[in-house]
Amino acid sequence: MKRRKPQRKPPRKPRAKAPVPAPATGSDADPLADAQIRPLLERYCRLAGVKQAARGPDHSELSLPPPERPFFRDRAALRVAFSLDALERDPDAEIAVLGSPFLSQLIEAIRARASRLSLGLIAPPGVARDPEDVELTIPVRDGTAKRGETRRAVHPVGRLVARVVLRAGAGVEEAVVESDVFDLSAGARVGDDLAGAFRDLEAGRVDPAKPSVAGDAAPIPAREPADVVRLLLGHLQEKSAERVAARRAVAEKDLALELARLDRYFETILKEQTDPESLGTVTALAERRRAEEIRRSEVKAVVHPLQLIEASALIERVEWRLESTRGRRATFSAQCSLSGAADWIMACPQCGAPPATLVVCRHEGGHCSCDACSHRCSVCAEDFCAEHGIGQCRVDGQPACDEHVRVCPSCRLQHCTAHAGVCAEDGHAACTACLAPCGSCGRVICNRHAEQSHAEAPKGSRRLCAACLRYCEGGTSEPVGVDEVVQCATCSKSVCTVHRAECVVDGEAHCSRHLHRTDESRRLVCGRHRAGCALEPAAIFASDEVGACASCGKLVCADHAALCIEDGLRHCVTHLEPLHDATGSYACAAHRKQCHMDGHAFSLKGAKDCPVCGKGACTEHRVPCAYCGRHVCTADLSRESRRCATCTRLEAIATPELPAEVVTAARSVTRGAPKPSRAWRMARDRSHLVVEVDLGLRRRAVFTVRHGESVPDSVVRHSLLGSKQRR
Repeated sequence: MKRRKPQRKPPRKPRAKAPVPAPATGSDADPLADAQIRPLLERYCRLAGVKQAARGPDHSELSLPPPERPFFRDRAALRVAFSLDALERDPDAEIAVLGSPFLSQLIEAIRARASRLSLGLIAPPGVARDPEDVELTIPVRDGTAKRGETRRAVHPVGRLVARVVLRAGAGVEEAVVESDVFDLSAGARVGDDLAGAFRDLEAGRVDPAKPSVAGDAAPIPAREPADVVRLLLGHLQEKSAERVAARRAVAEKDLALELARLDRYFETILKEQTDPESLGTVTALAERRRAEEIRRSEVKAVVHPLQLIEASALIERVEWRLESTRGRRATFSAQCSLSGAADWIMACPQCGAPPATLVVCRHEGGHCSCDACSHRCSVCAEDFCAEHGIGQCRVDGQPACDEHVRVCPSCRLQHCTAHAGVCAEDGHAACTACLAPCGSCGRVICNRHAEQSHAEAPKGSRRLCAACLRYCEGGTSEPVGVDEVVQCATCSKSVCTVHRAECVVDGEAHCSRHLHRTDESRRLVCGRHRAGCALEPAAIFASDEVGACASCGKLVCADHAALCIEDGLRHCVTHLEPLHDATGSYACAAHRKQCHMDGHAFSLKGAKDCPVCGKGACTEHRVPCAYCGRHVCTADLSRESRRCATCTRLEAIATPELPAEVVTAARSVTRGAPKPSRAWRMARDRSHLVVEVDLGLRRRAVFTVRHGESVPDSVVRHSLLGSKQRR
């Protein structure tokens, strides 16, 4: 045997004794502080070196050292009241109640400087328990148990002090809660004897034992901090269950009142709405407000760990070697504290509860658990603890070990390999709950690569893959299937058959951005067949509703154009005039005459040029000349003589001076060559030469010859018996 070297004993640090407050006298003090706040303050003062002086049974004064002053607004001293009487006696004191600024400052100081308190080794009474008396009476599922070694060990034990804040609606409740004493290695609640010894050591009623008392007992490390906090917080949750239930009952009552108020409020608003779009907007707002109120009234517990108080205890351990039928091995131990007459504790290594059945985990770590925190994999049928698998598959709700657990990239939930599939989009794995065939092409795709069409789509609500997905440009870009759309003839974008519309000119489908309604007929027309009127540029017309003016070539609509009565062509209103002699008819500039007497437009037959002045004149303003027989305008006719202006200015001309065409025309009038003895008079106007020839015996012949012609246009013979027009 190797000789052990003697260990040097570490020097013992003197323990600061906490000041003992004076006892309360009668019922004069009305305590407001939680029962846990005052001991918490005393422990903080003892550890942080804060001097606490009692000014009364419910009144204390704190003298803060420089390192602690930043937590209390840089004050060197402050007074604390634990009752209303003390606050009335000293109004400048800080009240120590839940939710007060002083408690928040104290908690911050504790969390920053005193989050862990180590008390040392709990002294055993020296009475040893016989480990041979304990037997493993807990059955092992599908396995056997063999007794192993017996040894002593040093286990860490402790408890947690935490602040619990409950929020529900507008209510907030705060409390300081302490857990029971737990074995931080085994994860089980210790017996009453060991818990009492722990509290005596914490209160300073006993001193910690020397490290040499443990002898060669091996220290057993505590669990991981996260695991320890999980166990202790679970116990705190059990202790706060009644408080949480009370807060939930109050929150549900307040929620019912608030929801009833919201329903009445939105009901009055909905009665005033008539527009379907406004009704939908108000209904959506009401649903969102209800959801917000329900979410706000949920009870939420926020736990702030304040201090972990721990010590060491000498434990007697008996171990058993467990082996399953599949060859999996694990170790299970029973503990018994040497402090007091405690019983043997057989706790689940995972949850710390007394197990009804032991289960060997398939994980290679060689550990076991109870049947309450273990499962059997639905894929490989092996047992596993809660840390090495999932309790429920996302698809069928069955457990699965960590080897057969997958995380679906679509829903981010865990599932077993038996319910895994492949998405056809990019070949990634996904759970079968997220996989479904496309409603158009039938490919199996996951929810992340699929989109649901609206119920108002042409073929209803369907699951669509990326290849079959289209967005309708005719509505509000709602998703539809590729078999429900046609392409816009203008931009080639998709438009579904419900929202499709056709151009009235070409009959092709177009999206809403490229279809417009004409202002007059309200027909739909695409941009290519959209036209405008030159006389109304702001209006929209279809290309078949306008036409080019035959006079100027500009496009005009039917309201600003008409057909000429003569040529039947379309002209704009700037080149048309209504005919005075044909009601409702129009004529262009080339097929109408303007009467210069009254300014009215007439058809070519309704108005003729005056032979004297060459201006147009209507029938009403044309009269026959009594001398030459021509119809002239009233402006060129003398009322007294009833002769036209040309006949009134006939001038004598010698026979040799007669134009050749006049001589030719005179022969047809006089039936022979003109005699030199005859008197000739002649006058010229716009269209004719008016010639008067003396026939003798007071007979005269007046004939007219158009310019450039040699045939008389009109012949009138005048005699004593009267006038007679030959032509």
